Amino acid sequence: MIVRFLLEKEDNKKVKPQSLDNEGRYLGFHNAGDWTLGLTLGPIFLGVLGSIVSVIFFLGWSYTQFTDNPEQLPVWFIVFVICWNLFFLNFGPILARYILPKREVYFDRQNQTVSFSWSVNNAEKNEHGHSTFPFEDIEAFYSKANHSQGHGVTHAMYIAHKDYENHHGAFSEIRVKDNPQNPNYCKYTWERVVRFMDLTKPLVDSPEIEPFRHLDPITHDFDKQNNRPEKYWRLMSYKQMKQIEEELDDDIYRFNFDGAITNPKRWANKEITKPWEKWPVDESLNQPDNPPYWKRLMKTLAMQIIAGV
Repeated sequence: MIVRFLLEKEDNKKVKPQSLDNEGRYLGFHNAGDWTLGLTLGPIFLGVLGSIVSVIFFLGWSYTQFTDNPEQLPVWFIVFVICWNLFFLNFGPILARYILPKREVYFDRQNQTVSFSWSVNNAEKNEHGHSTFPFEDIEAFYSKANHSQGHGVTHAMYIAHKDYENHHGAFSEIRVKDNPQNPNYCKYTWERVVRFMDLTKPLVDSPEIEPFRHLDPITHDFDKQNNRPEKYWRLMSYKQMKQIEEELDDDIYRFNFDGAITNPKRWANKEITKPWEKWPVDESLNQPDNPPYWKRLMKTLAMQIIAGV
């Protein structure tokens, strides 16, 4: 895709330390209640629905070919659905990145602040023109949320200014693993924020932060002193990453957060600061499956035409 090529080419540019794309300085979360999500996800859902209707039309048309009154296939509708999916497949990234306003809250590790990309009463502005408050003025909480999709009682996480009455608008729901039934994911997300803002320690060693570690002085010094492989995560296979993710996900699900607060010596886990020693890159998992090219091509095309993804 031309659009994907252009965006990936832009992503390869060096990130400036003050840029919001610097994930070594900024930790951002999309506002889960943002109306723009409907504009980006809505066309995909409509495309999937159109694809399902097209299949029903095709099956109905196939059945009538064996009857006395064969019907005509609504080719115009099927072509429309295919064009719809292909258009939003390419237009979606442009819509999300350049046209729609970004509705997110982000934490600034360097300045120890929290910023909202929308207007907030009685708020100072940061260098990006967003409403900004000291990190210590923000609190987090989670609550149960009943959903009608059949998931039962789930949990949603929120952050807000401690003096919300005087700073109306300083509030956001944080998207946490699809609002899970287990509140541990809400607790983990806030722990992740607190750990990110801790200037006494280097950044957590995770795949998404790896390209930006050199932009954080504390992390840069730590990596240099410990001879950290520069592209540890980027040289790891997706299969091994997935295995590690499942291992950590299971640990989060079962972790006793309350016990770790009241009795950390018994319940708290020791932080993994050198993952390259705990999980050496498994070269055997780097071997490609080598499926035939036509199979991979047909799978990709099918996903694009049917769902626009």
